[in-house]
Amino acid sequence: MIIYRLYTTASGDSAMEKRQIPLSAENRPISEIFPVKEMFFRETPEGHVQMHHNAPRHQLIIITSGILEIEVSSGERYILKPGDLLLPDDFTGKGHITRSLRDVRGFAHIILQDDFDVTHWPIIKG
Repeated sequence: MIIYRLYTTASGDSAMEKRQIPLSAENRPISEIFPVKEMFFRETPEGHVQMHHNAPRHQLIIITSGILEIEVSSGERYILKPGDLLLPDDFTGKGHITRSLRDVRGFAHIILQDDFDVTHWPIIKG
C-alpha cells in the first residue's frame, strides 16, 4: 500500500515522495494501529484551483472521487485518483498548488496526532 507524502525541503521548496506503508506478513496484511484526533469530509468542484498554499494541519487525506492534481515548487505535477492516500506535510515554505481536474473531488480528512511520522517508511522510487 502506498502513501503520497508532500513535504518541504531544506531549501523551502515543496516536493512529493511515495512511501510504502509497512504491513504485516499475514494472510490479510495489516499495519500498526494509529490514534487519530478527528475527521471531516469535503467536496471541491471540478475546475477549482487553489494557488500556492501550505498544509493547514497534520492530516491524512483519502481521495474518494474526482481527480486531484498537485503541483510542487519544481513544476512537477502528480495525479491522485479515488483510493489514493495523501499526507500533506508541507507546513512551511513555498507550498503547493492543487487543481480539481475532473468531476467533484471528494475527500475524507483524518486529523492525525502530532507525532504521526512516516519518514522511516520505505521510499518507492519512480
